[in-house]
Amino acid sequence: MVLENKMENVLQQNFVAIWHHFLSFEISRSKFAVETWGSGNAYLVFQVIAWHHFLVMTDLAETKIREEAVQLWFQLTKTGFKTRSVLTYTLISSLTSLSIETVRRHVKKLEKNNWVSYSKKEGVKFSPSDENNKFLADVFNVKEVRALGYFLDIIEKQK
Repeated sequence: MVLENKMENVLQQNFVAIWHHFLSFEISRSKFAVETWGSGNAYLVFQVIAWHHFLVMTDLAETKIREEAVQLWFQLTKTGFKTRSVLTYTLISSLTSLSIETVRRHVKKLEKNNWVSYSKKEGVKFSPSDENNKFLADVFNVKEVRALGYFLDIIEKQK
């Protein structure tokens, strides 16, 4: 039995009406991220680190609501959390297709700019300053959610 991918079908049937909006979303998000983190490579490295932090956080989340997730994000950033999942330079390299040396350099820059910490034992950890964390949650992610919502509204209109 083959399961139908309904959203893929919507995209296939409305490609011209939808795809340029997707590309606009990607370009706008990437531009803001590159301006924020200084380069495309730094953005890729940071995105993997934030994704890892979010994945670990979701195991502890008891809600799907953004506001409550953001509160948990802030709490766990301050207190830390136990996880056996260590984010290594090698894993970041694999997920971004950047060399390990490039990843290491960008992690060092992110560490200097108060976004992450690194140790051989714990790997790369999201550990931003309060100011950086507030910017990420209250500015960057708000902009992402708004833009993604707009894009999803466009898809919904094409159904």
